[in-house]
This record gives sequence, C-alpha cells and structure tokens, in this order.
Amino acid sequence: MAIIGYFKNATEMARLVQSKLLPGVVQEIYEVGQLLPQSPITTIDSLTLKWNREKTLPAVTAKGRGEQYGWKEEVDLAAAEVALKEFGDQWALPKFVQDTYKNPNDYRGVMMKQIIKGALRTVEDKLIYGDATTYTKEFDGLDKLCAATGADTFAAGKQNHDMGGGNIGLSVTVLLQLIRACKPRPDILLMPPQIQDQLFIHGMGKAGAIVMARQPNEFGRLIPSVNGIPIVVSDYLTIENDNTGGKATSGDLVSVYAIRFGSIEDGGVSVCIGGKTGGRDFFETDFFEKLESYNAEGIRAYCYAAMAMGSTKSVARVHSINRTKAIDATS
Repeated sequence: MAIIGYFKNATEMARLVQSKLLPGVVQEIYEVGQLLPQSPITTIDSLTLKWNREKTLPAVTAKGRGEQYGWKEEVDLAAAEVALKEFGDQWALPKFVQDTYKNPNDYRGVMMKQIIKGALRTVEDKLIYGDATTYTKEFDGLDKLCAATGADTFAAGKQNHDMGGGNIGLSVTVLLQLIRACKPRPDILLMPPQIQDQLFIHGMGKAGAIVMARQPNEFGRLIPSVNGIPIVVSDYLTIENDNTGGKATSGDLVSVYAIRFGSIEDGGVSVCIGGKTGGRDFFETDFFEKLESYNAEGIRAYCYAAMAMGSTKSVARVHSINRTKAIDATS
C-alpha cells in the first residue's frame, strides 16, 4: 500500500501543486526546400504583366554575286502574361483570452507566429503545384509552367521528359539531359529527398563514384551537387500522377526540376508580388481592434503573388520517376 502521509489520498496530495507549461509552441512541422528565399522578386503594379518570347528568328541565305535581294517576312513572337493572385484569411482573438490568459503565453504573439508560418507553407506549395486552370483563384506553379506530358523526351526537344512510370527509376543519362535542357545553365536541381538518397546509393558504388565525380573523402556523404549545380531537397514535392503530374493520392512517382532563377527580362524564373507583399514575413497583416458585436480583435493576413517563367527554357523537368527504384547509368 502506498504511503500518502499527511493527505487522505493521492488526489488530495496533488491539490497543492501544478504542472509547469513552457511558453510558446514547440516546432513539430519541419520542411526544407523553400523557393521564396531563393527566387528573385518582380513587382507588378498593373492588371497583368506581359512580355514576348522569341519564336522565329530571321535567317539569311547565301547569294550569288550580283543577285537581287528580296523582302522577307518571317519573324513572329510568342506572347506571355502573368497576373497576381490574392491569398489570405482572417482570425478572431477574443479580448477575454488576450487580456487574461497571459501566463505563460502571449496568445496574440503565438497566433501571429503560427499564422505566418502556415500562410508561407501555402504559398510554397502553390509555387510548385498551383493550377490556375482548375482553380482560377490560384496561379500556375512549376507543375503547370513546365507541364508533364506522357512520352515527351528531351531528345525530341521537349522541356519535360517522361521517365516511364511503373518501376523505372531516374537514370544518370536523363539527369544530365535535364541539366542541358535548362538554358543556359540551371541554378538548382529541385528534387524529393528520396531521389537524393538514390543518388547517394548510386554514388557509393565504384562506377557511380566515377560518374558522380565523388572524391575519396566524400564517401558516406549525401551528394550536394551534380556537375557543380546544387541539389535542393524539397519537402513540398510530393507523389504525382503518371504522365500528367499534379498531386496524387497514392503511388511512388515523382519529378525532378532544373531551374534557372532570374528576372523575367532575362528569361529566368521569378516570384511576382504586388502591394506591400514581401519582406521578412512576406504576408501583410491588418489588425482590427474591435469586431462589431463581438468582444474580440481581428487579425487578417494576405498577399498578392504569382510565379513567372520568363523563358520556357528556364525550367526543365523529369517526371514519372519511381522514387523507390535504383538509379542506373543509361536507361
């Protein structure tokens, strides 16, 4: 029998003590591969932003001595356009809670930190999987700017390459073709963590060490780059549908992207913003001191954003890769 001592029972003993609550909220959701910190910014202060891409360049022909010149009409351009989209929501904070629940947490401060973190996660997801065709309030992300198409290959001059789906993993040959398809040279290779793991496993082998240019002191380390291009592992890249991309509900098919950042005028990939969007928190916040008919304060967070791809050659993609299968040299 337990000795309670002075108290009648354990319940009575616990009445004179309380648990200690640490202030704040301990981080549990960790994600890497954010594109916002890496992307240059383009400000839009109009209805849309338009630009023209090269399509057909003029050419000259060989002439005989004294041959008459004719007038040529051959050049055309491809028009492109991007419009900002609005993302936001608002939350109420009861005055009673804000004024009296202060030990140990500042409820308003905790709410603001969590709101901004969650809001940024939403935008990061849309930078990859935004779909303005299906969801007109969204902007197009990488998944639509460089769309996946079944049977497309880099050899055929496409910017996307179908790895084949099923049980087929990425190959080193296609990985090198991906790098060359992003003109003139990509700044990063964006991939899911499982693909970097497969590169590591491949690079640990003798043949793989040669192909991946591994140094003796690098064995046992994840491969940080390919051909000098940094690998950025993204937790926002998820399983996708075979041949069409977009988020899937099951399976193991994923994509790898080569991306060149830069201004739209330079043909690079850029994040477009408007108004006061940007800065450390990216989202603008408004505070409503009193909500009508409620003893509460209102907090609203919003941003105006979109993703732009100056040149179609600034993004290339390998899709329909089985992330669980080993990387080989040529298939």
